[in-house]
Amino acid sequence: MKIQYNKQNQIGALLAITASIIWSGNFIVSRYAIHLTGPISMAFLRWTLATITMLPFAYKNFIKELPIFKQHKSYFFLMGLVGFAVYNTLIYTSGHYTTAINMALIGSIIHPIVATVLAAFVVNEKLHWKNVTGILLGVVGIVFLISKGDVHNILQFKFATGDLWMVAAGFCFGSYNVFVKKKPAGISPNSFLLCLFAIGAIILLPFSLYEMAYIQPIHFSYTFLFIILYIGIGNSTVAYFLWNSAIHRLGVGKTALFGTLIPLLSSIEAVFILNETFTLFQAISGLIIISGIVINTWPSTKQHG
Repeated sequence: MKIQYNKQNQIGALLAITASIIWSGNFIVSRYAIHLTGPISMAFLRWTLATITMLPFAYKNFIKELPIFKQHKSYFFLMGLVGFAVYNTLIYTSGHYTTAINMALIGSIIHPIVATVLAAFVVNEKLHWKNVTGILLGVVGIVFLISKGDVHNILQFKFATGDLWMVAAGFCFGSYNVFVKKKPAGISPNSFLLCLFAIGAIILLPFSLYEMAYIQPIHFSYTFLFIILYIGIGNSTVAYFLWNSAIHRLGVGKTALFGTLIPLLSSIEAVFILNETFTLFQAISGLIIISGIVINTWPSTKQHG
């Protein structure tokens, strides 16, 4: 039993790490694409392509499970709204106002905190001392980044517009993480994602058309096509499937904390791709965050912590 439990944890950790690696590029893309399309249109194209990509793999299961979807239509609508339509629009809006590094750091710290605390009330996951320690180290990491090691900077700090958008996005994704565990019985993983991808795209469609017509038209190019393929297939179909699978193996709290790896990965990518500066404070912040993950996932002497 203990060997099986450890194997489940190892597989779950690998799935969560892989999803985090894929997602780390999302913040880079958000910054790079601000002149190519508006945030709503980008989110709409992402979920439209994700729906098309998932359709061949999930169509049969979706048709078979349609009565269950209808029975729980409010649940799926809210999941598609908060976890897909709103969450990604907030990320891409944030990309217009702040750096990729800040986006990754703020969003990836907020969502584990929200997910871990909310999970204790919604899905009855116990708050182990490892979870609490991981959260606290994550908070210390981002406070250190923002303050640059000087307490006076904390007192004078004001969130930029883009940073506030990322805080809101973190709350959305944290909530999504928790309610994935409330997925109705009888729904397969691929049809679950197909439904949410489609709901996200449908909700965004009218707002996207308005944005393209009156606010920011799309500038089509090979670069833009590559970006949409990346976020529509890799960041969506592949990463969400891996992440949801990790949640079911590790639980909400442990999986969510793996998302704190994203800032370190995004910071490294932003230096090479966007020519952003990677500072000593960001490096120390990353080390603090990683130490929180290590503590949270360190094997317990008991079978289950």
